[in-house]
Amino acid sequence: MILRNIYDLKSTRIGGVNINNLRYADDTVLLAESESELQVILDVVTDASMEMGLDLNAKKTECMTTSKNTDPPTCNLTSNGEKIKQVSSFKYLGYTISSNGKSLPEVKRRIAIAKEAFFRMRPIMKSNTISLDLKVRLTKTYVWSILMYGCESWTLDKETIRRSEAAEMWFLRRNFGNFMG
Repeated sequence: MILRNIYDLKSTRIGGVNINNLRYADDTVLLAESESELQVILDVVTDASMEMGLDLNAKKTECMTTSKNTDPPTCNLTSNGEKIKQVSSFKYLGYTISSNGKSLPEVKRRIAIAKEAFFRMRPIMKSNTISLDLKVRLTKTYVWSILMYGCESWTLDKETIRRSEAAEMWFLRRNFGNFMG
């Protein structure tokens, strides 16, 4: 109900459609192309929340700008007189979004999580009674799904591609008998 109030407010246009918020359950991201546009959206959300008897917790609220510049622009948002903290990255639905638009930190994190899952499967992967085909299928099902979570939004550059391909080869080599000697 609260976010219906911002439906027509100017924001980011993607494919000709005005997108000013992303929502999943109680996780909400407000989007705008300028600080002033974002402040208007935030004010409307804050006021509508108060009308519904809810408070926007400024201490849990963060803002982030995205830029290719090494020093991202500052963002001076406030909610009910409280300054909103600016961050250089934040996690949304288990995915880390960075202010520079690069995906490498998230790719590295995903590789580490996938390797942890692979190591937990060590007894299965070392078993001589399980076929290589089944080991590869298990890896694709339980490990690659972890590795590739959110990959649709990765910014692909040479290093990101190299790291993801190297991780794939790491898993395959271990499936072919080199798993932890």
